[in-house]
Amino acid sequence: VVFEKLPAVDSNAVPEDIPLRVVYEDRFFLVIDKPAGMVVHPAAGNYTGTLVNALLFHCKDLSGIGGVMRPGIVHRLDKGTSGLLIAAKSDEAHRGLAAQFKRREVKKTYHVLVHGDVKGENGVIDAP
Repeated sequence: VVFEKLPAVDSNAVPEDIPLRVVYEDRFFLVIDKPAGMVVHPAAGNYTGTLVNALLFHCKDLSGIGGVMRPGIVHRLDKGTSGLLIAAKSDEAHRGLAAQFKRREVKKTYHVLVHGDVKGENGVIDAP
């Protein structure tokens, strides 16, 4: 048996001056245009450079519902996905927005860029 004690990892996300493209903001929430390649919240292997780190730097108030690693985060987008992401500024706004997502009242539309010969004006891709 080999035992190696690893250094402690700070469990709190820290503010970082990372540029954000804010598409909309009011006193309840903000909408960020998240670029592809950016992780939404700190996790193993990605404790810095995340959207949460940027939000902590740029926003005075964020919802605490997501805990110290996900403040304000109502939903997420995968690292490789770009798109709009909503962050709540208060617990009340967070609860309301999360309920709308849960009831599927938020319409999500995805657009993709493809290379090659595409048939038809629209369609469905059913692939893993």
